[in-house]
Amino acid sequence: MPIPFFLYLAKNKNIIYKPLKNNTMATYSQASFGARLSRAKQLYLYIHSFEDYSPDVPELTPPNFLLLIESMDTTQQKYTQTHHLFAESAKERANIFTKNDDSINKKATLIKAYVKAKFKNDSQQFKDVEKLVNKIRGEKPLKTSADSDVQTISRSEKSYGSQLQNFTDLVTLAIQFGTEYAPANQNIKMTALQDTLRTATTLNNETTRKFAEFKPKIAQRQDGFVQLSETANRIKEIVKSQYGIASDQYKLIKGLNFSI
Repeated sequence: MPIPFFLYLAKNKNIIYKPLKNNTMATYSQASFGARLSRAKQLYLYIHSFEDYSPDVPELTPPNFLLLIESMDTTQQKYTQTHHLFAESAKERANIFTKNDDSINKKATLIKAYVKAKFKNDSQQFKDVEKLVNKIRGEKPLKTSADSDVQTISRSEKSYGSQLQNFTDLVTLAIQFGTEYAPANQNIKMTALQDTLRTATTLNNETTRKFAEFKPKIAQRQDGFVQLSETANRIKEIVKSQYGIASDQYKLIKGLNFSI
């Protein structure tokens, strides 16, 4: 008589999944979205192979659980795609704002030094420039990643917006100085400042647009994985109730961690 598939898995655990020991704590990677989706697929394979598995709750049946998994696969793909586009744009923006040799931050420092030398430390020109430069350099956009929440990313976006506005005001101030603003450094001449301002504005607007596309995917993924985790945990409970806590079926799946 052929061995049932789920018992074959139990005897050959390294083929697909090796259950966690009871005292194994969930690590960050185990709690990640990708890891939970992978474990959901493993759970589906197990319950699909269980003989006589017949929950009286529709969403806990193998076909409906598979539909939920496929839906989350699609959600995860859309999240990854929109995040990549946002992250690439954000990286370009960070270069022009802070990282490049001729970034806004570095130009602001040079402008401050020039105006201080040109108009002296106690001049109104220097005081106005110093105030704006300090604001520009004082903004520290939060670092974000693929797992950052909406609030963190939004705070970072606002910080870039503030930097851009202060740099716009700094360029406007330099224009008001008229012919008296005539630095020797090509990087802070008026033409270079206006070019940088146009580039920074374009990149900031583009990044904001891509964040608007990415933002709803964050909530969709979060909500979807809450549903996936809840459904998976309910399946584990119903398997325990049907086959028993000491059964091979339950032993196979009890270590699958779906903690949020």
